[in-house]
Amino acid sequence: MDKLSKPNGYIALITLIIVGAVVLIGAIAVSFIALNQQNFIISHNRTLKNFYAANACANYAISQLQKNLDYAGNETLDLEGISCQVEAISGSGEKNRAIIASSQVGNQLKKIKIELDQVKPVTIIKTWGEIFE
Repeated sequence: MDKLSKPNGYIALITLIIVGAVVLIGAIAVSFIALNQQNFIISHNRTLKNFYAANACANYAISQLQKNLDYAGNETLDLEGISCQVEAISGSGEKNRAIIASSQVGNQLKKIKIELDQVKPVTIIKTWGEIFE
């Protein structure tokens, strides 16, 4: 009888080792997925901060231009720890003006270009979109 019970003990031990290895591989995979997900969330948040900061600068530039047609841009704004830049505004007068605003968080840069058909008496936006350089 002892000869029959010994192989069963080895089989149980080998099964336990295999199951333990599979569980360990699963735990490592879940940890790896969680770390990648966290990195994605951080990157996504930076992208959103850049997007909103650049658009806030663009809106600021439009409002300054509406108040004063001689507003030239070339300004850096601080938005609660995030800086954005309004580059030189092209064109002159009430028609055909272009604004470029940018923001950088970490190593991510976001640039927005707005082309205005008309500034006053009513502002008419021809295009508003991200530009890539």
